[in-house]
Amino acid sequence: MESKGFYAALSHAPVREAGCDVDLSIYRPLGRAIYGRYPYKAPAEGLVQVGGPHSTDTIWTDEFEIAYTKMGDKGPLVLFLHGVPTNRAQWEDIQRHVSRFCETISIDMLGMGESTMPRLYGRKTDPDRNDLWYWRNDTDYVEKLMQHEYPGRKFIFVADDWGSGIASHYAAKYNHRLDALVQLDPIAFDGYPVNEIQAIGRASLIPDTPEGNAMFAAAFGAFDQTLVQIYKTMVYNPAVYNQYNLRRITFPYVDVDYERNDRGDGVGDVAKSVTLRLKLHNIRVLADRASILSPALLLPYDAGENPEGVRYDNITVPALIMWGEYDNMMPAAQTQRFANVLGSDDVQITYVPRAGHFAGTDQPKFVADTIVNFVRRVKGRRALADVNLGNEGIWKGDERLMIDALRALHGIVP
Repeated sequence: MESKGFYAALSHAPVREAGCDVDLSIYRPLGRAIYGRYPYKAPAEGLVQVGGPHSTDTIWTDEFEIAYTKMGDKGPLVLFLHGVPTNRAQWEDIQRHVSRFCETISIDMLGMGESTMPRLYGRKTDPDRNDLWYWRNDTDYVEKLMQHEYPGRKFIFVADDWGSGIASHYAAKYNHRLDALVQLDPIAFDGYPVNEIQAIGRASLIPDTPEGNAMFAAAFGAFDQTLVQIYKTMVYNPAVYNQYNLRRITFPYVDVDYERNDRGDGVGDVAKSVTLRLKLHNIRVLADRASILSPALLLPYDAGENPEGVRYDNITVPALIMWGEYDNMMPAAQTQRFANVLGSDDVQITYVPRAGHFAGTDQPKFVADTIVNFVRRVKGRRALADVNLGNEGIWKGDERLMIDALRALHGIVP
């Protein structure tokens, strides 16, 4: 009986008016994205800007916020964490598609995106301290946020680049909280740091004084250009970036809303180069974060040799390691290292074709499909909020009939 049902589901005559184009409207509606902030009580204070958009006033506080975007309201829970120097918008296209099948949330890590930017974090009483920017410390607000928003629920942790450093430490510490771990072009082992980010980290040596801040501003006068060049070397096809979509990920380091200039500096509503203003406070925070990170924090834990390392052997959940085929920053061959050090034997390795270090930007459809199919394998096809027939390729034209038949066979109500 079931076999006959599957035959019927996959043997419709093509529907002439449907054509052979991909039609994503066959899936359940995307729903509205929900934007929010989680109040996080940090273990130490940082210097945070307050006031209006152009204020330079600051206060010391340990009351921070972690910004998030939720999409989808059904299916397995998936958390997305971005890389550097970007924000959660980096995952937006992929999150949108995955949310057809899963409940999803993406967050801005502390010190990036719309989350709080604490300068001199933890250094109010000890100027030489900077270890609060270790990736293992980010696991604290990740766990508290997820428990606050989804009490007790397990989730799939998806991360790339810097975010994967946090994800590795989180999975090693909170393995019991995860259904699976997904790493996309992760910073890994002794392949980090990289020159592009290390150069930003060195700027943290410039004194945080009025004179030092003037030096910092002069040193970073072309930071917007530096950012764009970093982004374009992180992808296989630089044309995926243009002056419009770059606005999403250059935030909060560059103010690009020059059409609505309200600074009152005589520029008015005219778009001039000087209206692409740099947010030097935020760049300072990025420099602080970048300065402390080292290979030791990503190499395996050893009680005597590397006590700050990752307990990869604690990670026993299924893992998907994806890597851009042409990643020229973190070589794709490092995927095999994960397969040999994780505590799980269930490690899937996938190379993303025609993709660089930001593989999700190069190939969002491929990456989204790979994630959904991995979640289906881990959680079961009936756990998904809808049947997945992919989001690209050659379609026969009967997918609307096919998906309805498969939903009935698997008992899925979208």
